[in-house]
Amino acid sequence: MKKTLALNTQEMEKLTFKELVEQIEEIKEYFHQNDVDIELALKLYGKTVDLLAIARAKLVNFKREKEEIDQKYKEFIERLESSEDENEIPF
Repeated sequence: MKKTLALNTQEMEKLTFKELVEQIEEIKEYFHQNDVDIELALKLYGKTVDLLAIARAKLVNFKREKEEIDQKYKEFIERLESSEDENEIPF
């Protein structure tokens, strides 16, 4: 937990999405223990909110990247179909 609490915003932003989820899961496991230190729990809760916000931002970026790839693919297919009509190779 000390490692997780020591992470600053820049360090959290450098984590992969998978690493962010692992950190969140580790905190979740702590909360499922019977012996929870309330002061530590509050700090971890705050850190979890930060981790979740960064993970969500990464998901938004993934969605945007996927949409860009989908658009490129759509344009490629359209060029391919139009070139088939003209008997051309689109590349």
